[in-house]
Amino acid sequence: MINQGNKMKKISTILFVLISLLFTYCDESEPVVGSKDDTSIPNLSFAVDTTYLDSPNSRLVAKGTVKNKSSSQVTSPWYVECQFYTNSSKTTKLGGNYTQIGVPLAKNESTFWTITYSSSNVNVNDYPNFAVGNLRGIYK
Repeated sequence: MINQGNKMKKISTILFVLISLLFTYCDESEPVVGSKDDTSIPNLSFAVDTTYLDSPNSRLVAKGTVKNKSSSQVTSPWYVECQFYTNSSKTTKLGGNYTQIGVPLAKNESTFWTITYSSSNVNVNDYPNFAVGNLRGIYK
C-alpha cells in the first residue's frame, strides 16, 4: 500500500512536469522567418506599396514589388519574407511570414508579392499602424 506522503510526492511531480511543459510550449503555427538555414538571394530591390489591417479576418496585409538587380536569374520556387512591427519605429516585432513566388526573375525583371500576418498570440487588430521590414528573398 502506498502511503499518503509518496502519493502526494508523485502527484506533485506529475503536476510539475505538466506545468513545465505548458511554459515551454511553442506555438508551431507561427512561421519561422530570418532563419540562417534559408539561402538569401542577393541583389533584390523591394518596394512596399501598401499596408493595411484586414479587421474582419484579423490579419495584417503588406503588398509590394521585388526587382532582380543581379545578372543572375532568380529561379523558382523562391520566397519573399518580411517581419511585421507594431509601428513605424520598428522596435517591437509582432512576427513574420513569407510567400512563395512561382515565377523566375531575369535581370531587371519585377514581380508582385503579398504577405499576410495573423497570430494566435497577438491581437493584430490592435496594430492598425503597423510597419514591415527586413524583407528578403530566399530559397528554402
